[in-house]
Amino acid sequence: MIHPIDVEIDHEADAGYIKYSRGEVAETIEVWKEGAVAADVDSSGNILGIEVLGFDEELLSRARAFASENDLIFPERLGSPD
Repeated sequence: MIHPIDVEIDHEADAGYIKYSRGEVAETIEVWKEGAVAADVDSSGNILGIEVLGFDEELLSRARAFASENDLIFPERLGSPD
């Protein structure tokens, strides 16, 4: 399982980006619901990061499932501050 190297959260936009590797983004693939969860991949198809546009539980569940399917560790807590 690969740990994230950085996690960026924009609370104003309700968006987050989980970075797993450095590299040049060759393509962004829609993972779920019109880009609400998307993955940046390099030219070899390696996942560089996952973008999450919103923090509702269903969306985060889909993002966690995608990460798990790809041997990536998704942050336990991601979302708006309590």
